Amino acid sequence: MNTHNVEEKRLKRDIHDKNELRRELAFSLNQLHSWQEKLSTISNIRKEKKLNRTVVRYASYIHELKLFLTPVLDELENRIKTEMDFSEEEIKTFRDEIKVEAEEAVQARIAFENAQKILETTEGKKTEPEELATARQAYSKAFKAFRLEKTELDNVKKELESELHDREIFKLELKRVMIERHFMAEV
Repeated sequence: MNTHNVEEKRLKRDIHDKNELRRELAFSLNQLHSWQEKLSTISNIRKEKKLNRTVVRYASYIHELKLFLTPVLDELENRIKTEMDFSEEEIKTFRDEIKVEAEEAVQARIAFENAQKILETTEGKKTEPEELATARQAYSKAFKAFRLEKTELDNVKKELESELHDREIFKLELKRVMIERHFMAEV
C-alpha cells in the first residue's frame, strides 16, 4: 500500500506540473494574440519590425511548449488509466477488508463486554485475588483487542474514501487531458 501511495503522489505531482505547463501555454497564447492585434495597429516601422520579431520568437516558444506537452499528455493518460485499473482492484480489496475488520471489531466488542461483565461479577463477589486478577487481565486483553480492531477499521475506511476520491480526481483529469488534446490541435 505504501508503494501505491508513493505512485499516487508522483502522479498527482506530475498532473500538477502538466497543469502549470498548460496554464503557461494558455497565458502565452493570450499574450501572442494581444501582440498580433497590436501589430496590426502600429504605424511605426521600427516598432513593427521589433514586435514582429518578438511575435515570431514567441510563436516558436509556443510551438515548443506544444511539442513538449503532447508526450506529457500521452504519458499521463496511460499512467492515470493504469492507476484507475489498480484502484478498482484496491477498492474491492478495501471493501472486503472493511467487512472482515467490521466483523472482527464486533467480535472484539462482544469479548470486551463479556470480559467487563465477568470483571464486574468477580469484583462484586468476595472471591480470591487470583480470580479477580485473571478477570482483570482478560478484560484488559479484550479492551486492547477492541481498540486495535477499531483503529484498523477506521484506517481501512479512510483509505477507501481516499481511493474513491482519487478515482474521481483521475476521471476528471482524463477528461481534461482529452480537452487539452483538442485545444492543442486547434492552436
